[in-house]
Amino acid sequence: MATRIDLLVEAYEKVVKEPWSTALSGQERIWFLVYDPAEQRKVDLRLGDFETAAIKAGKKWKSISLKYCFPSWMANHEYKEDYFSSPEYIVDQLEAEFIPYTIQFLKNELNNIQQDDHTLIALKDVSALFGFARLSEILKSCDKDFKGRLLIFFPGEFEQNHYRLLDARDGWDYLARPITL
Repeated sequence: MATRIDLLVEAYEKVVKEPWSTALSGQERIWFLVYDPAEQRKVDLRLGDFETAAIKAGKKWKSISLKYCFPSWMANHEYKEDYFSSPEYIVDQLEAEFIPYTIQFLKNELNNIQQDDHTLIALKDVSALFGFARLSEILKSCDKDFKGRLLIFFPGEFEQNHYRLLDARDGWDYLARPITL
């Protein structure tokens, strides 16, 4: 019997095999692979299946992880010791410094990838931003920095063109294409 992850891989395979139009906006070239956050480890174990499907479809696979974005920013922050002793003070810095840092981090990663219109870039570990930055803001600032498709591994929900990361109280509308069960 097929598992939920098997079905998600199958849904993704169908999408990645479709012809890719070059006439789409950056937002429309973003795909959200939406799954239950409780399935994160299972999805991580099957990353190779997603990569294999892309390669079989004639696409190039590259990946970027956001897992170390916040720890890297914090480790290099001038006032990190103050934030560790009084974490409530970091809230103001998230908007002013961390979000621009994350946008620049992702832009740099995208620009360092040799890519063309047939490159699929997998963006992993987006949940590492949860509570620190809104993924929607990051993506809107970077949607012109890739040429093929950007596949977001998205532990959350999608309903009526509305995305919610993890258990966020609010979500956002986005033109991206969902890949769901």
